[in-house]
Amino acid sequence: MKKWMTLILTLFALTGLTACGNSGGGAPEEKDVDLSAVYTSMEEVCDWWTDGYMEDVPEEMLELYYPGLAGLEPEQLIARTPLMSAAVNEVVLVECKSEEDADKAQEILQGRIDYQVGDDTNPGGAWYPESIESWKAASVQRQGNYLALLAVTDAQTQLEDIFNQAFA
Repeated sequence: MKKWMTLILTLFALTGLTACGNSGGGAPEEKDVDLSAVYTSMEEVCDWWTDGYMEDVPEEMLELYYPGLAGLEPEQLIARTPLMSAAVNEVVLVECKSEEDADKAQEILQGRIDYQVGDDTNPGGAWYPESIESWKAASVQRQGNYLALLAVTDAQTQLEDIFNQAFA
């Protein structure tokens, strides 16, 4: 009798586990986000970006600014900056194929910020004190395999919110 009870209880336990297979106990599903739409929302906040102010980072500069990023073969990649400006305005939105690629992309994007800021030994690529301060406020935002490098003098927090709300 004990063997039958044990067998029945085991079957009930297994049935319960299989019935709950994907009811939220595992990793959350990643939301598909159109990064072009996210960027358009950012443009609406920064109306001064209109009329060709922000341009795609040319291919030859992409590897210079973000070494290795294009080699990850991202699903989506938007890299925009003014080609000449005294204000810091740089936006990179990227969707990677895997978590491993997203980890690498995060390092690459943070490396861009670190380079621009510099340290006690190296002056940094931004050169000017006001530019360096803007780069110090820059951030890399991450939502799963989606990342954003946001370095925007006048709207940093607003653009971070736009990126993160796209995944809410």
